[in-house]
Amino acid sequence: MPPQFISNREEYENLVISMKAGGWSIRALARHFKVGRNSIRRILRKVELNREHGHDKLTSEQKKINRSSKLDAYVPKMKELLEKYPKITGVRMLEKLKDEGCRGSITIIKERLRVLRPRPKREPIVRFETDPGVQGQFDWSPYTIDFKKGGKTKILCFSYILGFSRRQYIDFTTHRDFFTLIRRHVDTFQYFGGVPLQCLYDNEKTVVLRWEAGHPVFNPAFIAFITHYQCKPIACRPRRPETKGKIEAPFQYVENNFLNARTFIDMEDVRSRSKYWLTNTSDPHIHDTTKRPPFELFTERERDALQALPIHPYDTSQVILRVCSGDGFVEFEANKYSVPYDHIGDILAVKVTDYEVLVYNPFLTLIAQHPRIPDGTSAMHEDPAHRYSKSIRYGLEPVRESFLRLGAAAEQFIKGLKDLHPRNCGFHARLILQLKEHYNAEDIEKACAHALRYHAFDADAVARILKARAVPRTLEAIRNKKAGAMLEKILPIINQRPLEEYGQLFEKEKEKDNDNDQLSDQGQDKEPPEDPQTLSNGEGTG
Repeated sequence: MPPQFISNREEYENLVISMKAGGWSIRALARHFKVGRNSIRRILRKVELNREHGHDKLTSEQKKINRSSKLDAYVPKMKELLEKYPKITGVRMLEKLKDEGCRGSITIIKERLRVLRPRPKREPIVRFETDPGVQGQFDWSPYTIDFKKGGKTKILCFSYILGFSRRQYIDFTTHRDFFTLIRRHVDTFQYFGGVPLQCLYDNEKTVVLRWEAGHPVFNPAFIAFITHYQCKPIACRPRRPETKGKIEAPFQYVENNFLNARTFIDMEDVRSRSKYWLTNTSDPHIHDTTKRPPFELFTERERDALQALPIHPYDTSQVILRVCSGDGFVEFEANKYSVPYDHIGDILAVKVTDYEVLVYNPFLTLIAQHPRIPDGTSAMHEDPAHRYSKSIRYGLEPVRESFLRLGAAAEQFIKGLKDLHPRNCGFHARLILQLKEHYNAEDIEKACAHALRYHAFDADAVARILKARAVPRTLEAIRNKKAGAMLEKILPIINQRPLEEYGQLFEKEKEKDNDNDQLSDQGQDKEPPEDPQTLSNGEGTG
């Protein structure tokens, strides 16, 4: 048989023994198998020893011929270095031994290190089970789907599983931000009709900010959300994915059963079909571990063990600040939504849910409401009620009040704009108001005053002055800065008192107690008044 058709070592040795018994010489066998003659001799010698003296199957394969090595003389030095430097690398060990006269290679150094310093054995992974309603596990998994509309798109599968019944909930999204996370959690709790006592999470920043002194530091925003549902978050140790083994394995089931051999039209198609798959495939299938359908175990034992949902779900809306653009729009996720022209240049609060976009003025009055457009489509939703004629739309009047609110210099500057740019003064006013997205209104007013001094009635001139003299900021930064400043004003300053003052207070209290005891003793000898009217008027009650 040609050597390339030999499948394993045992078959190879059997051929060598058989051919030798058939009259082949050692030289001929070595030439036939393209190996050295000593290799053939070792096979023949091993078989002969086993036939004559017997062999132990358990230990025969572990026995090796001990041969001397030029590194043996340096083993004591290596042990000494390992004791002093337990984490020494092979390269550093070779450098140290070269000073002692060793001329070995890095390969034999590493081989000997593996013997002298064996790697610690990993602790066995013990599967643990939880009681009904105690624990849930959550994770994300990315997939690339070739949609009929839109082509290949990277999507994320949100998966949540109950630890006892193994009932699973999945959904698909293109985002992995904080608001998507809590919205999918709300959908999950409503799907199960309750909430487990605790849930396991990995170390993504939306949940765990960092680890300090062996303890996780949770995201305060996520803690506020999960506390609303009275669920305790538990962070898994870093680099320990096996902790959430119950949620990792079902992703293979999703990939091999739901996503496999299916074609989807778009994101809405994959989301709607996943709901059907959960009800008709995932819930009734026999689970490999429990040997029961997840929905059956859920209805029998886990559904009643879950915590009840709150009367009102958590508000998962995203609230951001936006400056109304010169053409009367606010932007969110590359899409534009119209607002009335009266608010051009104002800083508006935009509240975003899964399905709609709400816009509020600075006094938190609702001024616009739009259906949410799919993110990233660069689309525009315009309410006809927000639009006026072109003369008003691009004129100065819709933005006059907003401009005058900048400060004292605004009125004189707007007069200069009308004189220098009689036809498009509204255009320049809009550009200046738009600068509120990056600069404080006080800085813009100072820039207008500086431009007024040099009769530079132009939006570009104001922008250049701001760039040279002011510090840019984002809307979120100024919000946090102002909130912090307000807290500093409201919260009282607490000064630590000397301990002597507390000692004096204790002495005064003791004196008062003694005086009260004496008064109570004297009052026992007196008779209470007999007139009930006197008692009702509060006199003589002591």
